[in-house]
Amino acid sequence: MRVLETILSPIVWLLELVLEFYVHLFSSTGVSILFLSFTFSLLLLPFQRKAQRTEQRICEKMKTVDAEVKVLKEELKGEKLFLATEQIYERNGYHPIQSVGMGASFFVMLPVLVSAILLFAGSEILTGISFLFIDDLSKPDGLLGAINVLPLLMSAITLIDAKMRFKDDKKSQIRFLFISTVLLIIVYNLASGLVLYWIGSNIMSLMASRLQSG
Repeated sequence: MRVLETILSPIVWLLELVLEFYVHLFSSTGVSILFLSFTFSLLLLPFQRKAQRTEQRICEKMKTVDAEVKVLKEELKGEKLFLATEQIYERNGYHPIQSVGMGASFFVMLPVLVSAILLFAGSEILTGISFLFIDDLSKPDGLLGAINVLPLLMSAITLIDAKMRFKDDKKSQIRFLFISTVLLIIVYNLASGLVLYWIGSNIMSLMASRLQSG
């Protein structure tokens, strides 16, 4: 953990510096968190759009490979099927490990998102600060009693993003459903201010997807 903190310390320092600027500008920590998220998402936007193009290329390649392998499965079995599948992979310049690249746009944002966790978890910036209907940004929102609404909203935006980005690829949609579920479990009981930051990032990711599809 300390190694991770050391590696990401420059990003954490920059996040804190920009947040302090926005708090001074807007006099609202909640608004400042959203603008902080938007700012760093915009900085990462060129890299994210490139990552999304990579995802799209891999997606198209996987669809081609899956279609060819499906035909083979009707004709071959065992070792013959394995060898023929390897030939399809080679012909299309594909390897199953490339499926990891389907999360490229998320991995681009991950260092900053983790840095945001380190920033908000390691300071008292959010303690006792309210925003709209949230009483304390350092605690889970509890907007519906025992139910935290912000993590659910964050997951919903992620799923909409996946639906738009991979509208013709059910496998990728299911993959992002899994990622969204894991993230929901991770952030559900975290500080609402941190989840607010992630929501801002997800909104920018959704906008990047729309630009990409446009």
